[in-house]
Amino acid sequence: MIVKFSSNPILQFFGIAFWNIWLLFFYALFACIAFVLCHFYEYHFFELPPIPVSILGGALAIFLGFKNSSAYDRWWEARKIWGAIVNDSRSLGMEINTYCIPKPGEEEELDQWKKRTTFRHIGWLYALRSLLRKEAHCEVLKDWVSKEDGEVLSRAKNVPAQIILIQAKDVSYAFEKGWIEQFRFNAFMVTLKKMYDNQGKCERIKNTVFPFYYNYFTNLFLWLFTVSLPFALASEIHTWVMIPVSVAISFAFAMLNKSGQITENPFEGRAADTPITTIVRGIEIDLLQMLEESDLPDPEEEIKGRFGVIYKK
Repeated sequence: MIVKFSSNPILQFFGIAFWNIWLLFFYALFACIAFVLCHFYEYHFFELPPIPVSILGGALAIFLGFKNSSAYDRWWEARKIWGAIVNDSRSLGMEINTYCIPKPGEEEELDQWKKRTTFRHIGWLYALRSLLRKEAHCEVLKDWVSKEDGEVLSRAKNVPAQIILIQAKDVSYAFEKGWIEQFRFNAFMVTLKKMYDNQGKCERIKNTVFPFYYNYFTNLFLWLFTVSLPFALASEIHTWVMIPVSVAISFAFAMLNKSGQITENPFEGRAADTPITTIVRGIEIDLLQMLEESDLPDPEEEIKGRFGVIYKK
């Protein structure tokens, strides 16, 4: 997630230009071709009437508006889901550390159970991040799950879902041991079900492809508009000023389209996406503190990208 851009407008300009240099080059080249053909060689039959091009631009604006609105809804829903995961994870940590009452002589076993279930939940967080970003699970999980659990998970198609199932079995074990009362056991299960709900919501966003026809027709209209715009401006502006004007208008529409394309997939690990790694590390620190662990990891640091951009991963 981008925290802020550089406050230097020059760096902002060069940053935008750097990442879109070929697009700017194409728009400038096409505008120059239109200017040369229509004004130097006076091939006026290349000139287009501005009204049809304006209508095309209006249609493009409608598609871009819908696309960006829908893409932002997906991005914001993803952020709300991970906000819920933060709250539910803290609730689970509180339940693990306060709901259980050991029987005489079982204090050490209960402490091991608390640590095991807490660590397993941290493993679930990293496994869910890996699932959403299509990363390998093995290296992430080895520090958080037991060897026996790791063998079970190595055969799982959906690792986070299986971790929650193992958690539920371990909570049932604690209930059978008499460490947890009935109503507290029910509260545990409700919290674990919320984890399933949160995971399912993430998977829904990840696996639901943005409607193809909106992307297709938006890109089609965008290219038709940017190709025809210089020849429409050539009939209205008879100086070299039409070149930067054409480039600026085309680039504005292109950036609107690009912002929608980036925002519609919020789990890819890019600078503008939901900062899952930072969120997971924050939850990890909170849960370890609940266990009164002394060796706590540092929070994820902000990443400084090119041209003064600061973001969290």
